[in-house]
Amino acid sequence: MDNFFTVQPTHPEEPFLLAADIDGTLLGDEPGETMLKTFVKKHASAFRLAYVTGRYRFSVLQLVEAGRLPRPDYICSDVGTELFDLHDPQNNLGQKFWSQVAPEWNLEAIYLRGEGEGVWRQDFGESQPPFQAGFFWNGNPETLEAFFARLGKDDSYHIYPSYGEFIDVLPAPLGKGNVVRFLQKELGVTESRVIVAGDSGNDRQMFETGFKGIIPVNALEELKEVASQPWHYHSPLPAARGVFDGLRHFGLIDGFHGD
Repeated sequence: MDNFFTVQPTHPEEPFLLAADIDGTLLGDEPGETMLKTFVKKHASAFRLAYVTGRYRFSVLQLVEAGRLPRPDYICSDVGTELFDLHDPQNNLGQKFWSQVAPEWNLEAIYLRGEGEGVWRQDFGESQPPFQAGFFWNGNPETLEAFFARLGKDDSYHIYPSYGEFIDVLPAPLGKGNVVRFLQKELGVTESRVIVAGDSGNDRQMFETGFKGIIPVNALEELKEVASQPWHYHSPLPAARGVFDGLRHFGLIDGFHGD
């Protein structure tokens, strides 16, 4: 397709930040995946790319090494609770991000309080993320309501159900939206040149930041229902093509036609 090669950033001298979920947002549409790899190869200096995902960092790197995704500048893994700067072996940016978590954050206490009928802890084994309490959920609204009641109102954490089968509990300073805000400030990117993209409920926090947001057509209703502000663009195209369509809509690229 010719538009793989004609898509151009509109202001390459002022890099924008694209913070996007992976599964269902950048992956899942082969033409869009090809376009993303071509765009990054040709215009890497014109934007900063952050993968904001529920995947482990090593899972993301496997996708990069397999050629499914281009190498990003940042990996925000484990539902935005971990930040890795791929340009810095010491990962000073990630350490600064994690240092915001209060010392009293107690993962095991959240697991003990959270488990109940229809909700049980995910067994991460030795890969348990330090700042993500993950639960499986049977999708019943009543069991979710009971889960919220067990944990109670507490400003020290956020609760995010997704896909009708997962629940994540994260420290208040972290999460997908907070890591994007952190990157925006640390990189000095103008707010109007920050774009978030996602497709499910665990992306919700990104769409609560006030940044411009892109929702591809294949996104779940659980996100479409809450991402309804004027600065949220619902693309008629799937996954990565939907993301490029959104970048065109917001005036950050031109030459994209979506076919």
